Amino acid sequence: MSDGTALRAAIYVRQSVREDQGIKQQIAECKRRVSGEEWDLVDVYNDNNTSASKARGEGTQWARMLADIDAGKVDVVVSVTAARLLRRMGDIYELQKPKRDVRVLTLRDGIDTATMGGRMMLYMLVLFAESEIEEKEARALPYRAERRKAGHPAPGLVPFGYSWVPKLQRDARGTRYAVVPGEAAVLRFMSREFLATAGLGSGALGTIAATLNAGEATDEHGEPLGESSKTTRPRLDRDGNVIREGKPWTTTTIRRMLLSPFPAALLPSKMPEGEHYNAARVDMSKCQPGAWPEILTEDAVLAARAILLNPSRRKHDGDTRAKHLLSGVGRCAVCGGPIRSAQVKTTAPDPLRAYRCTKGCFVRAAAVIEAYVTEAVVSLLSAPDLLQWVPDDGADINTLRARRVALQSDRDDAEALYREGTISAATLRAKTGKLDPEIHAVDASLAAALQADPLAEIVTSDDVRGMWDSITTARRRAILGALVHRVEVGRVGKGVRVLTVEAAEGTVSMGWKRTEHRVSLTRARSLSAGRPIVPLDAREGIAAALSA
Repeated sequence: MSDGTALRAAIYVRQSVREDQGIKQQIAECKRRVSGEEWDLVDVYNDNNTSASKARGEGTQWARMLADIDAGKVDVVVSVTAARLLRRMGDIYELQKPKRDVRVLTLRDGIDTATMGGRMMLYMLVLFAESEIEEKEARALPYRAERRKAGHPAPGLVPFGYSWVPKLQRDARGTRYAVVPGEAAVLRFMSREFLATAGLGSGALGTIAATLNAGEATDEHGEPLGESSKTTRPRLDRDGNVIREGKPWTTTTIRRMLLSPFPAALLPSKMPEGEHYNAARVDMSKCQPGAWPEILTEDAVLAARAILLNPSRRKHDGDTRAKHLLSGVGRCAVCGGPIRSAQVKTTAPDPLRAYRCTKGCFVRAAAVIEAYVTEAVVSLLSAPDLLQWVPDDGADINTLRARRVALQSDRDDAEALYREGTISAATLRAKTGKLDPEIHAVDASLAAALQADPLAEIVTSDDVRGMWDSITTARRRAILGALVHRVEVGRVGKGVRVLTVEAAEGTVSMGWKRTEHRVSLTRARSLSAGRPIVPLDAREGIAAALSA
């Protein structure tokens, strides 16, 4: 109880459907009562979009209110009706003796637990409510089981990439999710970019967020995704009116979307009682094939999850990305040390971006060096006979996929035998204890297989240069890293200005993988039948890189 004359009141509001108007009415009604009683308002605890049949566990406003009661901040809890505040007898035990002793006031029911009659009436109303919930649950269970068996999702928040299909507009299969093309393109960009660049270290998610927010994301053909890709989905009311604009992309949002099984048309199992949906905690082995179109392949989702949920992965994945093409691969041809990006003041208004040797051997304009490297890489990837070196990982991936299906089938069989009573719980634990690590190992191998070849997409493009120009710096770095050990940059004579790609010949050299011979750009660009020919030593290096 408060030491002063005024009681300290907490207002609790709840409704099953996310609709601000209903919540606002509840809050206004409760505030009028608190003001009329001249009580001190501690806080409003708002569990919007929270069903009465669901447990209100950690992270809910109900749990926060209980914590404030335990901290001695609340004397009385005010709600519009008992049904909004309490729906099960266990809820009463949370507020009444012996666990807690707080006064409950419900306005429309006229209940006040300051009196014995009020407490009795509250218990009776909650008993009726609990029996109503149990009866409703019993009726709904068979329908839910059939719905899940058919692969249909429950109503509620629709995952990014899809829209909800009203009942009267569904096809013969009863499909509930329809693909939203613009959002689907964003998801494909996220997946494609992440799998291509995650191997470069932390910062992959930050790169994706920055690219989307800048409106620089492209589809698989190099076409811009458009303005709508620059923000998350706007929030709409039931009439389709925008009530909250989309927000800029964050690494947290992108991570959650890459972890989600929904884009792969996989229906996750129900979360444990009292827990909100968490994509990171979804057991993929218990997902049901969904009855809606897939946006991403199951392999791509499994690969992303294997990378993101790897305990060895750095927790921070913000915008720590390397921002320049030669970051990490550039070396000084004089001393062998690393080179770094630098800003050089000139007579121009803006400083000149440059590369410098960390030991002071040179400072050179970055644009010409990067143009030389780009020309060399594009010439090699445009070679007419390079396609034969693209590794056909289909057999390996198919083998891994088949292995995973077999392992998952064994796990499902073990669970079925346990449910039938054929095997004991100990036997089930032994079987799953052996199968689960194998499943996780296959998932990791799939992730590695899908990550391993950043070159496949670009060398199969009809326009290699156009594709190179359209992809992010992180993707270009992944491609460059697959081709070379290093790029050596030499110094030029004092007063010598290297302004063109041709002038850079002899001052920049490419250390192709598995061959230390320096390939001349002039030879790499020699033509035969109008197409560039890849030097033999470069071919060997590329072949080794692609088949590694």
